[in-house]
Amino acid sequence: MQVLAVVPVQRLEQAKSRLAPALEPAARQALVRELAERTIRVLRSVPAVAVIGLLTPDPSLASLASRWGVRTLRDAAHGLNDAVRLAQAEACRLHLPALLIVLGDLPLLDPHAIRHALTLLESPGVVLAPDRHGTGTNLLALAPPDVIAPAFGPFSRWRHRRAAAGARCTIRELWSRALVLDLDTPEDLALVHRVREGER
Repeated sequence: MQVLAVVPVQRLEQAKSRLAPALEPAARQALVRELAERTIRVLRSVPAVAVIGLLTPDPSLASLASRWGVRTLRDAAHGLNDAVRLAQAEACRLHLPALLIVLGDLPLLDPHAIRHALTLLESPGVVLAPDRHGTGTNLLALAPPDVIAPAFGPFSRWRHRRAAAGARCTIRELWSRALVLDLDTPEDLALVHRVREGER
């Protein structure tokens, strides 16, 4: 199943504000750029990903997207759910049967996790990967692209599950170390360092 994969990223000056106790603004912005580029490299290595889009209101990130060889979907900064609705419309316009949303702050993301998520996806259906707290959503795959409305935000895991039940489509969850750990807080940053040290 060919998909449009999108990576939502906030404006650089607003991104990762909760990391302020651990990182200066310039370091936070560099981290956001690095993670976004890494996510795009991972997606590019997955054959089922037909088109990649960077979903951002940030003009500097939009210019980087062209350098990285991916589309820019210009989010109007009205929030993640509005941005994802824009991506849903784009996937439908491209006549692609599925949409994949991968948050751009997953430092352990790998191609195997993306391939696994897409093998679980059927139409009509939803695949979601929760965060490590079991409340958020770090990856969401939808077939068809508009099978449910996006419900990112607090407790989005449960809201996406309810939406899938209301749409009477399959719902599958993928728990993977590559997908559960996002970088939002200094605690997350420390955990990533510990994981990477343990792999050496």
